[in-house]
Amino acid sequence: MDASATNPVLALVSGMMPTPAAAAALQTLPNVQCCDLLLCGPASSFRSSLALHFALHHAARAMLPALFLCRQDGLEQHVPLLPHFYDGDDPSLHLLHIKYVNTPGDLQRFASCLHLLPAAYSAIVVEDINGVVRADDRNMLVRTLALLLEGVRAYRVSSGCGARCPLLVTDSSDEARRPRYIYDRWLPAAVLLSPSTLPTGPDGCFTLTLASPSVPSSSATTGQSAGADARPSAAPPPDSREAAAASTRSAFRCWYRAAGGRLVLEAVQGPDGPDAQALPYDGAARGPARGAAGFQGAMAID
Repeated sequence: MDASATNPVLALVSGMMPTPAAAAALQTLPNVQCCDLLLCGPASSFRSSLALHFALHHAARAMLPALFLCRQDGLEQHVPLLPHFYDGDDPSLHLLHIKYVNTPGDLQRFASCLHLLPAAYSAIVVEDINGVVRADDRNMLVRTLALLLEGVRAYRVSSGCGARCPLLVTDSSDEARRPRYIYDRWLPAAVLLSPSTLPTGPDGCFTLTLASPSVPSSSATTGQSAGADARPSAAPPPDSREAAAASTRSAFRCWYRAAGGRLVLEAVQGPDGPDAQALPYDGAARGPARGAAGFQGAMAID
């Protein structure tokens, strides 16, 4: 299986329009294999757009449907941007199966029945789990994540798809409110979206940071993620500072922004890459953002 089929970084940025430097840097990234992934960031970071790009990437590669679980009002309030090479009539959009889940019970019942699904799915995405399960109801969050992960694993076994059906869970809570130890138990690889200090467009510039234990030659601690442009957070306990620093050094980072109704990938940094200030920025690619080119294609909705 080639790297682009299993590398979560490539799947998340697959719908962005890369600058020449970013496109070249993507070709040099070491492969990272990950089946279960957490994507954490505010709605303003175009998190839902990245989740959509992730699902469409796997659907197009496997020519199998991708399952997208979300709240109906959440999807309508934050309409995702399409990948830069898509339009509203793209046939691949028919491979996106949307299922609305509005309560923890909805998600738990669906997760418990995943192994009974007749269709073979290329990916499963749960968009904004924090909108379905309150971050402060940690017992409910534990039960929901446990049922979700067990359901997905049972589905992989029953369908025979194995690692070819990755799970992406997104979370909108900020770093201070996110119960990291709960997510780390079930989703050991995490991607953090945060505002960037690089030159910004009308909708800002953001950093995508991945720290994963499966990065080659990495001593990163499971689930820890940080970015050069991330907002300051509370200091970790003394015994975890060294692990957190190692995780930061081994992180993948991508810088992106919105322009012309699409997402633009400005720069990419692999493990042990240069600081953010040294990365190239293509100001000529900047343009006004348009929200009208959002997610309006044909799809299957349950």
